[in-house]
Amino acid sequence: MSFLVLLFWISSWFPTSADKWAILVVVGCILGLITAHLVQKLLGELAWPEKATSALAFALLIGGLLLALRAWIKGASVDGGITLFFVLGFVGYLFMIIGVLTPRQTIGRYLHMGFVVLFLIAIWSWTSAISMYTHRGINSYSNGACILVPKPTEYDRQLSSIWEMRLPQIASRTTSPNERYIWSYHAILVAHIDGRTEHYNWSKKWMRFELLDAVRNPYLPTICP
Repeated sequence: MSFLVLLFWISSWFPTSADKWAILVVVGCILGLITAHLVQKLLGELAWPEKATSALAFALLIGGLLLALRAWIKGASVDGGITLFFVLGFVGYLFMIIGVLTPRQTIGRYLHMGFVVLFLIAIWSWTSAISMYTHRGINSYSNGACILVPKPTEYDRQLSSIWEMRLPQIASRTTSPNERYIWSYHAILVAHIDGRTEHYNWSKKWMRFELLDAVRNPYLPTICP
């Protein structure tokens, strides 16, 4: 059961273009869970592995919350949300490890807590992806609508797979690397409805598309790549 929950959580954030760091993290998480089961069998009722992991989990939680708070104070709410997404995920993973290491009479508390946290984090990401994929928030049906994200300086990258729409994957910088372009939206939907072009912004907070004012956004693309 613990391995299934772990894989479900990993599926919610593993990058579309796998890099070595993501692969190393996944391998480390799987080996960590295997090691926890082996340690529990070898050490039995010894409490120090559980206490050490608990200290690490709470240190990560406090540090992560401070980083997320710092991002929100600076106005980067999306960065804060994604930071919180990963922090809670790894804390949930450590809680699951604690549940495995904890002496058997109290094993259920932390193990179940870890399961719940990882499951909810994964559901959060996949619900966001499904909402984007189904164009949630668009009242009228639009044939040929497309979802675009900026890469690197224009909205010229189209998302077509639900795998690309998971919560951590949809985020861009406030400005381009040379700070000459301002990216106001992390993802937009271009829709052609009744002979007119409408633009929608993806709201990560509400997990839906919201109609944009055409007058205030005259430079957004009107056709799909």
